[in-house]
Amino acid sequence: MADAGYEPVEFESLCYRRIPVKEKDWYDHNISPAPTPSAFQPRRDDTTGLSVLRAKYFEDIEKAAQGKSPYGYYVAVLRVGDLRSNGIDVVPKPLENNPGHAEILGITYQNKNTDQIKEWKNLLAHKLTLRVEGPFASSTT
Repeated sequence: MADAGYEPVEFESLCYRRIPVKEKDWYDHNISPAPTPSAFQPRRDDTTGLSVLRAKYFEDIEKAAQGKSPYGYYVAVLRVGDLRSNGIDVVPKPLENNPGHAEILGITYQNKNTDQIKEWKNLLAHKLTLRVEGPFASSTT
C-alpha cells in the first residue's frame, strides 16, 4: 500500500516513544520505571519534530521496541488525544522502512531549551505517559 502511514493520526490512537535502557537519566526506576523529561529530549536529527511510533503499525509493542541500541529499550505509551488536549500534536511522518513513524510537532533540537518545550517534556513524562513497558532486547538484524 503506497499511502501507508500518510493517513491522519487518529485522536483515540496510541503512540510509542522508545527509551534506551542505557540512558540512565531517561527513566526513573523508583516509579516502576517511569520516563523522565529527558526521555523526550530531541536529538540533532529531530529538526521537524520528536520521533514516535504509531501503535497501529506494530503487531505488538515488542516489535516497536526494536532499534539500534544494543542494550534494548523501554517503551512509553501515549494516547494521541491526551497530547492534543494539552496542545501537543502528532502527525504522520512515515519513513521508507517504517510507515508507523510519526512526529510530535514542535519539539525540535533547535528549540529544545525553550520554556514551552521544557513544559511539554514535563507533561509527557509526568502526566501524559499512560505506562512504560519493557525493557525489551534489541534485535541485531
